[in-house]
Amino acid sequence: MSILSLIVKGGVLMIPIALCSVYSLAIIVERLVRYRKARGNVGKLTEKLEPLIIGNKVSEARLLCEESAGLIPRIFRVALQELQKESDIEKPVEDEINVTRRVIDEELQVSVVPALEKHLNTLDTLARGTPLLGLLGTVIGMIRVFFTIGIGQSFPDPSVLAKGIGLALITTAAGLIVAIPSFFMHRYFIGKVDYFLEEAQKAKGWLLAQLAKRRLISMVSDHD
Repeated sequence: MSILSLIVKGGVLMIPIALCSVYSLAIIVERLVRYRKARGNVGKLTEKLEPLIIGNKVSEARLLCEESAGLIPRIFRVALQELQKESDIEKPVEDEINVTRRVIDEELQVSVVPALEKHLNTLDTLARGTPLLGLLGTVIGMIRVFFTIGIGQSFPDPSVLAKGIGLALITTAAGLIVAIPSFFMHRYFIGKVDYFLEEAQKAKGWLLAQLAKRRLISMVSDHD
């Protein structure tokens, strides 16, 4: 019995289950590509940024972030862009750090987190809902089997009954085949989101430390 014949014999509910499988696969592939692009090379970037920030070359630092791919360069770029706007205004270091912290937190909440979590609720719904579609198909199939075999027969043929039950279970198997990888990939993606957000917090702390170092070096130079 071929896979196509099994799908056909599974009944009409195999259609939404098949659509769920295609949608789930599309989300998984899209998220894998997205998270791969979000990684970037943070260590190499920070090595190049540190002398630029300490040397008060904010414009060059921002351009470097624009040329770099990944989530962390995007956060740095937004923060440095805000600093560049207010570069002509002399501010206490505490105010400068607070502004940078606020800008990064806003970027995380407004843009970064929604982008990282995009489609994850849908994938979770597919992982939870597809087995229910499969179970519904099995229940409908079992009802049909018992009604068909029970009409006019005191002792139905066990082989016929077994075949009917087997066909009714096709939708349950199909639903689980879609749901299991969807569930595990959803959990994997949630872990990736947590990882990226943790890295973003570390990057924020690093940038704030560089701003404080820049101001300290500037004060020492002015004093000398």
